[in-house]
Formats: sequence, structure tokens, C-alpha cells
Amino acid sequence: MNRLLLIAVIISATTLSARAQHVAVSANLADIANLGTLSGGVSVAASRHISVNAGVRYNPWQYGSQEKGYFQNRKREASIGMRYWPWNIFSSWWFGLRTQVREYNSGGFFGRQITEEGIAVGAEAAFGYSYMINSHFNIEFGAGIWGGHKWYTRYDCPRCGAILSDDNAHGWFLIPGELIVSLVYIF
Repeated sequence: MNRLLLIAVIISATTLSARAQHVAVSANLADIANLGTLSGGVSVAASRHISVNAGVRYNPWQYGSQEKGYFQNRKREASIGMRYWPWNIFSSWWFGLRTQVREYNSGGFFGRQITEEGIAVGAEAAFGYSYMINSHFNIEFGAGIWGGHKWYTRYDCPRCGAILSDDNAHGWFLIPGELIVSLVYIF
């Protein structure tokens, strides 16, 4: 019985190592520079040139003081998408599409106390480059453009402000998307 168990463990271990570099996890360092936004992503290879991605972002913080004013870029975001890799999966250039939904509360920047709070949904097109550090670590650089629809309310300050917009204001948007400087670990 022990011999059979040992053989099963050896076969499992060699099978798993034969499937190497099919899953990657990442953390976007550029998001941390965006007022401490935490982010994470998972990519799974669907073929030699296609990967399927899912990611989350979270920023619960508000900065400032009563005297100087507050500023924030709070958000909760989830996304799912895919990337096309012209050469090989998880290396070199890539082009991607993803859909995302974001709940946000942002404002107080550059001396302007106007704050916008709402929900945005849309699609993002992005491109980038993944530089292989070694067989398990990559660093990725990329950028995208995000467009979609948002439902929001505007306030005259980040905390307890008077409402400046209709309570059910909505509109289309096209803005710069994610800036990517990610550290990636490939299993």
C-alpha cells in the first residue's frame, strides 16, 4: 500500500512539473503609487498565445486633514479579460481586452474639493511588454484606454458635501485605463 502511495505521489509531482507556466499571479506596483491601491491578478494560459485574466483592486483610504482638506481615490474594482501573446505566453509583447466594474469615490485633488462617487462599467483595451527576469518571475509594463458608462453623484467636498449633480446622473466616458508596472510570478 505504501509503495502504491509513493508511486502516485511521484506521478503527480512529475505531471504537475510538466504543466509548468500555465498560471501566473501578479501585483501592480503602479497601483500602490496611486494612493495605496491594493491590486492582484491571476492569469491562466488557454493556449500558446491566449491567456485569460481576472483581477481586483481595492483602495479604502482617505488622506488629508480638516484644515487642509481631504483627498481620496477610493475604489473597489473587479475585471475579467484575455490577452493575446504574438510569440509565447507570458513573455514579450501582448495585447489585451477586458471588462470591468468599479465602485469609486474620488476627489479633493489639486485644491479642488469636488468629489464624484458612483459606479462605472466598461471595457478596456491595453497593450504591454512582459520582461522575463527568470523562469518564474516577470516584470510587466503596459497601458490601456477604458471606455464605458457611469452612474454618479457629485459633491462639493470629499466629506459631507452638498450634492452638485442630479442624484441619478449618468454618462459615457473614455479615459486612460490601467497603468501597468507589475511583478508577476509564474507557476
